[in-house]
Formats: sequence, structure tokens, C-alpha cells
Amino acid sequence: MTENQASDSSCPETDPDARQFAEVTSGIYRRFDAESVLIALRYAVRHALTAQNPAIMLMFVRIAEVYPAARDLLQTHQSDAVGAERQAIDLVLNPPEEIRGASYLPESIQSPGEMDLCWAEFLVTGKTDAIKLVVSVLDRDDETRQFLKQKLADDSADLRFSESEQAELQHVGIGIGKLSDELGWEVMTPGDTDLFLWLGVKDQNQCCTKVLQAMDEQRQLHVATKGAAFWSLQANAAQHGIIRLLCEEAATTDGGFARKLLITS
Repeated sequence: MTENQASDSSCPETDPDARQFAEVTSGIYRRFDAESVLIALRYAVRHALTAQNPAIMLMFVRIAEVYPAARDLLQTHQSDAVGAERQAIDLVLNPPEEIRGASYLPESIQSPGEMDLCWAEFLVTGKTDAIKLVVSVLDRDDETRQFLKQKLADDSADLRFSESEQAELQHVGIGIGKLSDELGWEVMTPGDTDLFLWLGVKDQNQCCTKVLQAMDEQRQLHVATKGAAFWSLQANAAQHGIIRLLCEEAATTDGGFARKLLITS
């Protein structure tokens, strides 16, 4: 390694091994290369990425299980490795029982963190079983719609909307109104209000942020998880043909409204 390379490797963005790390973690099922796995693991250790995101280490554990050639190469380098690199290789080759065989995958996704584990499994194996759990998140109840109906019916002091704020909500697809003077305010527009709220917050819509902040933590997590499911499916559909086909099928299958929005072109 030259002096310039040593300097470059101190920064993740300029580290010459960044390309191999990206290739391995963005879908090793497409083109497996054992040497790239070793380089990627060293890169992750060098920049403490495995400590920052445990899903990365679990991905390497899974790679060693699924691809015997990767395991064999890591074993040949195990005795020569030192420090954090040796610890990482030891963990990958001899993981605790509770993380072997992807036993950590959830039966039902309850948070964006659990969703990361499902995507890591797909990126290693190329199998979509875990991603079907991500799709199922889109079928969950529209809790924002019910939340707004309750708050507006109670004339809650902490959640009132001016005309301009109502226009802001309408802009993201959340139209509130009354069928008559005798009935209370509620969401009148169709669609998944959870998703519309999440998209509005992501776009820094202040009124959407106001609604989200008025929710309890459980509802906030519900909205964040559904939004993360939608975003991750769209993003990965653009990168992986297998996921695009899955999204196309989901978009034409009965379920939550957000399914219909997965494929927009």
C-alpha cells in the first residue's frame, strides 16, 4: 500500500476498497467473488461500519453460511489476522447460535431496523421470502386516518388546522372536511393516509410534521415502518429486477392502497 493509499483508506468515501464493499453489500447474489468478500469485510472493520450497523456484520455471517468459497477464504486468513479484523473473522466463522441460519429474521416486521435484516437476507441470497414481509407492511391499517378522525372529533386543542394548514395537508393527499354541519371533521380523500403523512414529513411539510408529533410513539413507529417499507421497495425495485417483478405482482394483488403506488412507470 502506498502512502497515498494509506491516507485515502482513512476516509470511507476515498478508500480504494469502497467499490468492493458496495458490490458485496448491494447484492452479492448477482456476482459472487470470495476475494471481494474478504476485502469488503476488512473495509467494514477499518471504518467501524459493523459497529455502527449490526446488520452489516449479520450480512457477512450469512455470506459465510451461503457461500462455502467465502468461508474457506476467510479461514485461510484467520490465523494471520489481528485486532478488530481477527475478531470480525472469528465472529463470521463461528457466530453465536442465536444468529446462525438467519434465525434473527422476524416473523412480522415491527420496525425499520427489522426491515433492514430482511433486505440483508435478500441481498445475500437473492431470495424474496423475507421481502414479502416488507410488502405485507403496506397492508396494515391506516392509523393516521383514525387518529385524525378522533382528534378532530374531540376538537383537540393540540391539533387544530388553519385554512392554510388544511391546504398543506390537501397538497400531500390528506383532505379533511365535513359531510354536513352535524358531522365531525375527518379525512375525506381516499388512499393510505399513513403513507401520505410519511411522504409529507419526508418533504419537510410542516403540517404533516405537526400531525406526526401529536401522535404517541407507537403510532409514529407505525407510520415510519410503513413509509420505510414503501421507500425500500421502490428504491430496490430500481436496482434489482427480482424486486421489480415482486412489486409489479404486489401492485396488482389485493391489499393496502400503497401497493398500487409501488410501480409508477
